Amino acid sequence: MTTNFPTLLIHNLQQMKLKHLTITLVTLGITIVAGTKAAEAASFKVIADGLNNPRNLDFDREGNLYVTESGYGGDGSDGRCIPSPSAGYIPLCAAQNGSLTKIAKDGTRTTILSGLTSLALSPSGEQAAGPADFKFDSRGNAYLLTGLAGNPANRDTVLRAPDLGKLYKVNLNTGGLTTLADFAAYEASNNPDGTDIISNPYAFTIKGDTAFVVDGGGNSIYSVGLDGGGIKDVAAFPLKVIPRDQLEYPDLGPDVDPNALPVTQQSVPTGIAVAPDGSLTVSEYTYFPYPEGEARLFSVNPDDLEIQSLADGFTQLTGVTYDPEGNLYALQHINVSEWKAIQQGGIITGDISGSVIKIGTDGTRSTIWSGDGLEAASGITYGPDGNLYISNRARLAGSGQVIRINPRSEQVPEPATIAGTLIAAAFGKAAMAKKRKREALAEAEMV
Repeated sequence: MTTNFPTLLIHNLQQMKLKHLTITLVTLGITIVAGTKAAEAASFKVIADGLNNPRNLDFDREGNLYVTESGYGGDGSDGRCIPSPSAGYIPLCAAQNGSLTKIAKDGTRTTILSGLTSLALSPSGEQAAGPADFKFDSRGNAYLLTGLAGNPANRDTVLRAPDLGKLYKVNLNTGGLTTLADFAAYEASNNPDGTDIISNPYAFTIKGDTAFVVDGGGNSIYSVGLDGGGIKDVAAFPLKVIPRDQLEYPDLGPDVDPNALPVTQQSVPTGIAVAPDGSLTVSEYTYFPYPEGEARLFSVNPDDLEIQSLADGFTQLTGVTYDPEGNLYALQHINVSEWKAIQQGGIITGDISGSVIKIGTDGTRSTIWSGDGLEAASGITYGPDGNLYISNRARLAGSGQVIRINPRSEQVPEPATIAGTLIAAAFGKAAMAKKRKREALAEAEMV
């Protein structure tokens, strides 16, 4: 697979049936309504607040939104703690407060699953792993993915959390979970990328009867049969080698030499979506010290998990999604290296603004939203109403959100311009009607 990004997206677009929308302005009343809706298009709205480490999202057939909450972990009093491999060895402690939340179209929230294991930095509850993603297949069956964020050897022993690091089929009527794949156990036995043994399943998508799961700890992608056949295939994402002298490190004090710090060069895949041509698109976070402008997008062949680079130059991506026209939206967690904006343990010391970047079918990039309420986000999906839904403040306990952004906001003219244009169009139509009436009367008189 050697197709470059613009060509690939153009090919994607060619595979799709384009829908054409014809708008007819009938009366001034309808015109004013249309103007109001257009004026409201530039919008950012909080759909749900007060969430605990919200992560990925999906809609059911009725338009209800489901979001996973990874919880806020435990206090360590029961000994269910391990040192974090990526947060300065701050304790990661487990407790049973992860959940799956349903948000109805009227905003009503219902807890669908509760008491799931959550593993988070203690005592802040930040950066939780637990319920990580939730999806429906084309038949309406439900599936849940759980993360881990640590050495899988500790999962069943120290953490006493055998439900972490797995993909489940969910019975939404009973809350029952049926295990389809155990990525933590697979990482412990096989270590697909050949580096450190860490597993943190982060997101998944479904294509046909197969789930494709990205593991941000194991730096790999898995294919899993939804028929109960287990893991079918796995592939590791390529390292990104950046010379040490081109990496910017935080000031860790006089006793720490940045040149002595390990550089893993690991990919850290975070988000995944099915592209219009049937391939898979995967987003990357990058490794510590999270260099700015170095995160990539990948294209993955679902048949053999062959990986190719699709685009580069992003910062800490945490999600991807497509709209019906084939445009790609990439979610940037924080616009600068995370250590410049937030400290481990959830202490915000800078600007944690993130961005949504649109990549058109011709490869053109445009930032459709940056900052202005979008902060430390993780998880994005394109809704049936044409809006983007995002898990915001997604690494924090108690202040997480689900937000809605209209992706067409940058195309909306000023309200005065809208009103003037639409009213002129309405009066123009009225004038045309009068002209036709006069012409008809003249023809009648001639007869």
